[in-house]
Amino acid sequence: MSADRRDAFPSVNVYLPEGQASIRLRKLIKNVLFESQIDYKFVNGDISTFLRYKYYAQNFTYKIGVFDTIEFPDVGRGSAQEFQRVRGGLLLAEFPRDYNKRYFWLLQDDRLTFGDVTKVDNRKNNIYTKLGWQYGTEFDERLNAIVGESRGRIIPVLTAFRDIGPQKFSLAAAVTESARISTGDYKYTKLEAEALRRFDITSTSFFVTRAHAGTFLTKSKVEGADTLPPIEQYTIPAYELFNLGGREALKSIGTQDEASGIDELHVTNEYFVPVFRNRDYTVWGLHWNTMYGIGYLGFGQAAYTIRDAFKTKDYVVDAGLGTETSLHVRDYEVLLSVVYAHTLHGPEALRGSKVRFSIRTIR
Repeated sequence: MSADRRDAFPSVNVYLPEGQASIRLRKLIKNVLFESQIDYKFVNGDISTFLRYKYYAQNFTYKIGVFDTIEFPDVGRGSAQEFQRVRGGLLLAEFPRDYNKRYFWLLQDDRLTFGDVTKVDNRKNNIYTKLGWQYGTEFDERLNAIVGESRGRIIPVLTAFRDIGPQKFSLAAAVTESARISTGDYKYTKLEAEALRRFDITSTSFFVTRAHAGTFLTKSKVEGADTLPPIEQYTIPAYELFNLGGREALKSIGTQDEASGIDELHVTNEYFVPVFRNRDYTVWGLHWNTMYGIGYLGFGQAAYTIRDAFKTKDYVVDAGLGTETSLHVRDYEVLLSVVYAHTLHGPEALRGSKVRFSIRTIR
């Protein structure tokens, strides 16, 4: 619960090359947290808005939220009619058992609309519930997304400055069940888990390893599935599929369709070496406090069958270098992250390089 209370001021986050900005405003009044959020991708015009109400009781919390997201294809592809809109609401309850352990229950309804009215998912509802369990830190947004609300969170890109917890280990696991009840149009069972572990090499340098795995325990194919691309063959909305690429997975891969699947496994490793720590260097009017150098290595696979998921020749391996820096601008702490990653091995469609840059402000 303190994860929300300690961040009760406006926060701004910027991510490149995605061209994404996120602004979050919070107001805590006694036991109630009011929150509004806007995410905007100024490259292709994607925009998302969120309103949340969260109540803190003595032994549990509950959150009521509504959201509306509109996504467009990449610039230069398709027409202005090709968009995807998801809007809906949710109820999320959290039951802390002690400092390290907590349980979650989510009930959510997503309404899907497409500009292309021939899409099989157009004007459909996804009604689902989720049961989750979390051990360790409550401040990691990726682990929180697995057990709770998956949209509209801060992308966890600043590993060196995260609170991993006193045990240096965290774990989140959840089962999601979508059902054709009321206005629901989907039916599937999704299992997802992720572990986070910090290994201290010296008193100042350390490794952070993340391992993620996911699968769909039950699913079915749409009519005429053999004539469709793999991403459209199942009665599962595309946003629920696992993606091998992105900031939270293999950093050299984008979030294209070729990187998605219903069975997925990936592991990332980051080695942090301090350039300087707890200093106050003034450069260009900025107060530079801490800087880490980063060595990155990741590997994984996403597929549409269990058999393909274990084909080692299709596994992607990437590596990279980067830095994470903390500095102060007036009353704000600014966290900067820059990582360059390149694919060392994998299918041709997934090979490439990415430079990922982010800015996060904390007051």
